Amino acid sequence: FVNFEDENIKEIKFNENNITFGLNEKCDYYATDIEINEFGANFNIHMRENKIINVKTKLLGVHNIVNIVGAVAICDELGLSKEEIIAGIRFLKPVTHRLELKRNPNGSIIIDDAYNSNVKGAKMALDVLANFKNRKRVLITPGIVDLGEKAEEYNKNLGKQAAKSCDFIILVGEKQAKPILDGILEEEYNKEDLYVAKDITEAINKMNEIMDSNTVVLFENDLPDNYL
Repeated sequence: FVNFEDENIKEIKFNENNITFGLNEKCDYYATDIEINEFGANFNIHMRENKIINVKTKLLGVHNIVNIVGAVAICDELGLSKEEIIAGIRFLKPVTHRLELKRNPNGSIIIDDAYNSNVKGAKMALDVLANFKNRKRVLITPGIVDLGEKAEEYNKNLGKQAAKSCDFIILVGEKQAKPILDGILEEEYNKEDLYVAKDITEAINKMNEIMDSNTVVLFENDLPDNYL
């Protein structure tokens, strides 16, 4: 079973024993008609023998849609029925602190992606946040750590993407967040919509100050459980 969305293996010539899955109709199993909103995603999965199922999931992110298509491919090849597959998808739950959506009583939304960010995961999380077009999108992050000599480059790129995805950005740690700040400012982001907090407590206070019922907040990377 081959993830056809993986750029590292896309050019490999597969044989008849390989089953491909992804978002491309060249695949044996693929997703179309994808609709993503604050409740998750709705999409069709095209299977072998011209079978199509419509599925709903609470999981956020296009990467999770690809994961689901891969799981469907395996289930179908093992002989599960369409009904069994659809039911299984409906009950999927996000992993704690991995793009976990939480709703506040006032109508605001928290996207908890606080478990130890990485470069690819942070990009995917910002892609999810960008989809909330009808809400005020807020990012709270100290950036990505443990990147060695690549830390400055990757965090600067993170800042550039954040500038395109967020309506308000709260950075945690003046020294830690400097590369992200540089990337944000290179995109000529409005400085009035940017705040650098000295620690997480100050960041949370700022969040509470700007949050209303129409706000969605993404917590990206390693923030304490008691704040979520």
